[in-house]
Amino acid sequence: MANPAQQNRFKVQIDALSLGYFSKVDGLKATYDIKTYEEGGQNGFVHNLPGRVKFENLTLQRPVDESSKEVALWFASFQGMVKRSSGVISACDSAGDVIHSWSLTGIIPVSWSAAGLDINANGVLLETLVLSHEGFLDAGLALASAL
Repeated sequence: MANPAQQNRFKVQIDALSLGYFSKVDGLKATYDIKTYEEGGQNGFVHNLPGRVKFENLTLQRPVDESSKEVALWFASFQGMVKRSSGVISACDSAGDVIHSWSLTGIIPVSWSAAGLDINANGVLLETLVLSHEGFLDAGLALASAL
């Protein structure tokens, strides 16, 4: 049996740039709007039909490390010109081998922050990157382009 994906190892690459490993990824979610249709003469039920698919913003978090400079440079590059990027988030095992990947399309940064700048604190300085995207491809299925 293959090693399961570890909750603390997510490798992130956008275009050809590796942003390093993140310890937390939230928002990898797709939701269909459900449209209801009440058919005339059929009072026993209502048809539920899938509508548009929506993707949540992704929130990536990790301790500040040597890869943080690449994140800051990538984030700052959008000040001059906004371009939609593509990328991959990969869940890795303890050896760093990829267990599963999600290919993202239409990525643009929403926000970056470093929380916990407190001289009296003993915790780890965390950085958070929030990304907007237009969809992800998973297991060969194009959720964003299928509709």
